[in-house]
Amino acid sequence: MLRHLWVLFLSLLAGCATAISPTPIPSPSLPSASPTVTEPMATRVVPTAVPTPSPTIVPTTEPTLVAQPNLITPAYPAEILFLRERTLVAFDPVSGRERTLASEVLDWAVDVSGRQIAVATDQGISIVDRASGAVRGLIDGRIAYSLSWTPDGLALAYAAASQEPILPFDWERWSRWCTVATVYIFDVPTATERALGPGCDPSFASDGRRLAFATPPTAQPSFLSFVGERNAIRLINRAGANEWIFAIADGSPETGLVVYAPVWSPNAREVAYQRFLGYQALVDINLTMIADSSAGGGVPTLAGAGWHRPPAFSPDGKQLALVEYNFSDARGFAGYDVWKLYLIELLGERSEALPDGNLRLRGQLTIRLPRVTAATWAPDGSALAVMVPSAWNPNADPNAPLYTDMGMGEIWQVSPLGEPQRRLVTGVDYASRLVWAPAGLVTAQAIAGAIMFPTDWELLPTTQATDLAATYRGRFLGRRSVPDPALLSADRWAQTVVDWVTVIESEAPYQLPDGSQLVTFRGQRADGTAIAGVARLTSDAIVISVAPQAEWPVYRAQGIALAMAAR
Repeated sequence: MLRHLWVLFLSLLAGCATAISPTPIPSPSLPSASPTVTEPMATRVVPTAVPTPSPTIVPTTEPTLVAQPNLITPAYPAEILFLRERTLVAFDPVSGRERTLASEVLDWAVDVSGRQIAVATDQGISIVDRASGAVRGLIDGRIAYSLSWTPDGLALAYAAASQEPILPFDWERWSRWCTVATVYIFDVPTATERALGPGCDPSFASDGRRLAFATPPTAQPSFLSFVGERNAIRLINRAGANEWIFAIADGSPETGLVVYAPVWSPNAREVAYQRFLGYQALVDINLTMIADSSAGGGVPTLAGAGWHRPPAFSPDGKQLALVEYNFSDARGFAGYDVWKLYLIELLGERSEALPDGNLRLRGQLTIRLPRVTAATWAPDGSALAVMVPSAWNPNADPNAPLYTDMGMGEIWQVSPLGEPQRRLVTGVDYASRLVWAPAGLVTAQAIAGAIMFPTDWELLPTTQATDLAATYRGRFLGRRSVPDPALLSADRWAQTVVDWVTVIESEAPYQLPDGSQLVTFRGQRADGTAIAGVARLTSDAIVISVAPQAEWPVYRAQGIALAMAAR
C-alpha cells in the first residue's frame, strides 16, 4: 500500500513541474565574427576577429611560470654632497649620517642615475662608485673644473688648465681661469677624449646630444689688469660638430662684458646663462638670461648685483634658483653678507628699474634670502638645501654687516618658496658647491639581464624568461632579450616590443660610446595612452624607457639614464 502511495506522489509532482515550465526563449543569432580570443599570456597580441563563427574555446591552463628576478635594494639614500676642508662628504638628511667620498677635491659631478661621481682634484679626474666607494682613475695630470655628465653616463665634459681656479669666482677670477682653460669631452667606455677648444663652463643637455660652453674673453680694456671682455656662449653637438654662437658679449652696455655659466632646462629646450654688464650706478650689474636653445639671445629673468653662480632649474623646470655674489658691494660688506638667493617662478613677467630705465623680466620673484652662498634642489623638487653662515639667523637684518667672516658654514633645508625649515649639517667650507644626489636604484636581476629603477616603482611579474619590466604612474621600463640581431635593426626593432608599446614615429638611431644605439620615439601604450621615450638597442637586447607624452621632455634625462643602467 505504501509503495502505491509513493508512485502516486511522484506522478503528481511530475505533472506540477510540467505545468510551471516557461516557454523557451529563442537563442540570439550569432555575430558575423566570433568573440575576441582570450589568451593566457598577457604579452600576446590578441586578434579582434577570427574567420569562422565557431564558438571561442578559452584555454584553462595557467601561464608558464618562470623564475622571478632577484631584487637588490639600493646601497645609499638621497644625499647632499659638500666640501669640508676640501674633503667630499655625503650627508643623509633623513638619518643624519655622513660618509667621506674623496679628499683634496676641486669639483665633482653626479651622473643622472646617481651611481657614479666624477671627482676632480689637482692631479686629474677619477670616478667614485657611490655604492662601494671604489675609485678608478680617468684622467691624469690635468687640473679640471666644471664637470658635466651626459644622462647615459658614458661621456663627461670638463674644462682643464695648468693652474687651479681661484674660488669662489668673481669677474677677474673667472676671466683668468677661462682664458687659459680648454673644454674636453671624454668618452668613458673607449677612454678617448676630444678637445673642443679654449673655454670653460661646459654643460650637457638633458638628452646628452648637445653641449653649451663659454669661450674665453679676448679683450683687455685699458681700465683692466686682465683679459676680461668680449666672448660668447657656443652650442656644439656631442660629436664636436655643428658648433654655433648662441649668445655674445661684445663689451657694449647692451650685450655686456662677458657671458658665462650656461645651464640647460630639464626639457633641453632652453638655456639659462649669466650676462655680466659691469659697473653701472655704483654697482656691478648681472643679468640672468633664458633663451630658446635653437634661437639664442634670450630675455632676462633677473637683474642682480655682482657675479652669479650657474642657474639651477627645479626638477620640473618651473622655477629657477639664483645665487648672487656681490663681490664689489658698494657698502663695503664682505663674507657671507654679500651673498643672496633669489627664487623665480617662470610664469608671466615683471618690471624692475635699472640705471638706464625699466627692464622687462620673465617670471615672478618669490623670495630674496640673504647670506646664501649655494643652493641645490632635492631630486623630487620638494625642497632646497642652501649653504649659509654658522649660527645663521634667517630673520636677521639683511642690511647690517652681521656675517662678515669667510669661515665654515652650515647647510639648511628650505621649502620651494624659500622658507627656512631646519639646519641639516655644520662644518661646511665657505661657499662650497652643493649637490643633492638621488637615492640609489633597485636592481632586478634575472638570467637574461638586469634593470635598475627607483624604489617607488613596481616590478611587474615576469611571464617570459627574456623579459624584465617595471612601472610607475604611466612610466615604464622594459628589457627584452632578442637573440636575432636582425630584429634589432633601425627598421625592425619596434616589432619586438609591440606588446609593450606601439611606435608611431621614431628618429634615426644614434651611436653611443659603448656600441649601443639610442632611438627616440613616440607612440602609445596598449590602453591608448600617448607616450614618448627611448629605445636602446644592444647586440642581443632591447631596452625601452617611456613616460606619458606630456611628461617626457622633463623626464627624458632620467629615462635615458634608466635605459642605460639596464644590463
